[in-house]
Amino acid sequence: MKSAQLLLLAIPLLVGCAHERVLRVTGPYPETHWIKPCLLYWTSNFSTNEVNHFYVGAVVPRTGFNDALIYWSEERTIMDYAELVPDAHEGAEIEAFHHNLRLDRDTVDTQDDIGGSNYLITHRLWVDWMEGCRLRGREYVITLEDARRLYPKKKIPNDL
Repeated sequence: MKSAQLLLLAIPLLVGCAHERVLRVTGPYPETHWIKPCLLYWTSNFSTNEVNHFYVGAVVPRTGFNDALIYWSEERTIMDYAELVPDAHEGAEIEAFHHNLRLDRDTVDTQDDIGGSNYLITHRLWVDWMEGCRLRGREYVITLEDARRLYPKKKIPNDL
């Protein structure tokens, strides 16, 4: 009987938009071997802003790809980040990012507006994640000049 009760409790977590119920920013993401190089790589290849502010927040639960959410304030974008293994190959930095959510492009007013999409979230959830990153995350300020000096812009392979 106990396992049946647990299964009934788990069903809402397994169906549609479970991340809205379980994923939350809990504090600053720890300083790691890969976080800053990944942000430098991202800035070099995907930014046109002279100065970029990233707020990196650890998330709970750490399941699947989500190790952190990163709020990139200049682009009003939340990025899904997963730490690379310590011996990752050069150029693996792009593999740390999995899905970006830009305010107004990837957000909708209500759960019903999502319509089963894995690529949309509600405005309220986006704001909750952004505020969590800003208030509890670790800030990184990265200039485009520094990023391009350390990670010259490269053409991204089509198969990624």
